[in-house]
Amino acid sequence: MEKFEGVIALDAMGGDYGPEVTVPAAISAIKDFGIKVILVGDPNEIGKELSNFPKEITEKMKVIPSEGVVNEGESPVSAYRNKPKASIFVSAGLVKKGYADGVVSMGSSGATLAAASILFGTMEGIERGSIGGPIIGYSPEMVLLDLGSNVDTKAHQLADFAAIGDQVSKLMFNKENPKIALLSLGSEEGKGNLLVKETFQLLSKSSLNFVGNIEPEDLFEQKVDVVICDGFVGNILLKTTESLGRKISKEILDKTGNKEISDEILNKTNVLSESYGGGPIFGINGIAIIGHGSSKVSTIVNAINTAKLTLENDWVEKQQTAIKKIRSEIKD
Repeated sequence: MEKFEGVIALDAMGGDYGPEVTVPAAISAIKDFGIKVILVGDPNEIGKELSNFPKEITEKMKVIPSEGVVNEGESPVSAYRNKPKASIFVSAGLVKKGYADGVVSMGSSGATLAAASILFGTMEGIERGSIGGPIIGYSPEMVLLDLGSNVDTKAHQLADFAAIGDQVSKLMFNKENPKIALLSLGSEEGKGNLLVKETFQLLSKSSLNFVGNIEPEDLFEQKVDVVICDGFVGNILLKTTESLGRKISKEILDKTGNKEISDEILNKTNVLSESYGGGPIFGINGIAIIGHGSSKVSTIVNAINTAKLTLENDWVEKQQTAIKKIRSEIKD
């Protein structure tokens, strides 16, 4: 494979720790992967962190100034109108203008999704980008989507998600023919609400390796490679799994004092973000990686590498091809 020559725009202000972790991560990524990273944010804060590193490294770094950040809880669309110079919007704008090939942010997931959807545009027939990935430590190679971007979904949209999930599994976990299942309240055909039943019929027509419905209890057994659901169900599942893991972990720590077991429970039930650093937004005409706000240096380095991986593997084109194929297979 040829050496990657792309440029990654890093939202240096995003996340809980900002430049304190994003700047060292950018420098590590440059050293480890030989790629170019543009830091976007407050030049003074970024400069303070850069001063901790050798000049021969930092003088090669490009810093693009921005003004402010979008906080969790803010309306992403309102923020886009009222804070156009916020770090995530400036970062995504660099991709839009051709100065960078992909964007990485540990900041507001809603703002990153909005920035990517508005500035990159969505693929034909896709109303809004979606997010997903491996979320359960017991099933570390099981991709689940959508995780909250699209709460009101039609059957043909879930079919699109299945085609995208198939590509994610192949790219991230090297699965040759991923097993794809539909999340429902029973494994038998005919179980579920109207949306699930309609989607089941569509996926049965496709050439994907669709194995039918899967029940929630089986999500912790890595029985399939891709699980499809609408964003309403997916986000509830995500937050329930996370909160239950934290509750059980704390209970064990409080009652036994055994931090090793407590941490193990937390890792098995929480979102897996360390290995990949974050996940790509699906269904958009560009590369945008969303990471967790609490990410530390090593996680952000991995997120930058995930951006590199998607660019090297023509991720956007593969999604577009997969979506066109499944639509041709399921149309009446």
